[in-house]
Amino acid sequence: MSERYPHLQPDVRLLVERSRQERIAFVQSDQWIGYPAATAAMDRLESILHHARARRMENCLLIGDSNNGKSTILETFAARHGDPVRLREPDGPTGHRPLSVVLIEMPKEANEALFWEAILERMRCAPPRRSENLMRYTCAILDQLAVRMLMIDELHNITRLPPRAQRDRLLLLKSLSNRLRLPIVAAGTRDAEAALKTDEQTANRFEPFVLPRWRLNQEFRSFVASYERLLPMPEPSNLADKEPLTALFNVSEGTVGRVVRVIQRATETAIEAGKPRVDLGLIEAASRLPYGGERRRAAG
Repeated sequence: MSERYPHLQPDVRLLVERSRQERIAFVQSDQWIGYPAATAAMDRLESILHHARARRMENCLLIGDSNNGKSTILETFAARHGDPVRLREPDGPTGHRPLSVVLIEMPKEANEALFWEAILERMRCAPPRRSENLMRYTCAILDQLAVRMLMIDELHNITRLPPRAQRDRLLLLKSLSNRLRLPIVAAGTRDAEAALKTDEQTANRFEPFVLPRWRLNQEFRSFVASYERLLPMPEPSNLADKEPLTALFNVSEGTVGRVVRVIQRATETAIEAGKPRVDLGLIEAASRLPYGGERRRAAG
């Protein structure tokens, strides 16, 4: 059976003759495709993770537009280094490993306790007794577990805080990195970069890494072709051909999340209708559906 569908990755070929529900569930699941910008970002994070401990640690701010793959990069990197998050990778590692990386989302509220509680929850640690200092308790566990990197998604959430709370949160990041000699990798929109620049000392500690929007070029074609190999359809859809590729680019707004969601919707419709492949009409129909507020589904 696995040799019948050479246009698909070997493990995906086995899904083609499964039920519609199973195929759709797979299409909706998170995937990883290492396109050049995402691979370069992963390499940068590896370099930071393995950097020797120093008085002033190397930090990084991953900058990109909404739905342009920032969170998936963080999640995939964290999964490779022991964080509880899991994404499917074609040849990815499995099982539990030491907790080298902790990934949280920056709280939107001014209450600093929520920041420390988010870290403890991610490490699956019980909260401290009321008499204990929350920051000191959390730092002690980070040190005890030999956590080597803290990753903070949605850093731009701090722009929703009052100015004083923003300054306090930035000073907290600097203090945490200094105290534990722990590298911090954050991700956010350009608003996050602007927020960091309000405190020069903190901004100087975070090297920006920009994820650009797609252009209609060979990299975009390669990404779409690679993603098609993950769609359990019995016939090739040839999404990287000129017409479907141009249609996908035109509706993608240059972001990876948008193009993935359109492909997913079109594939779901094709499976439900019993079609053997995704055609241009399905892509155009999927692109007209409302899009907003959805979690990015995949890819880099």
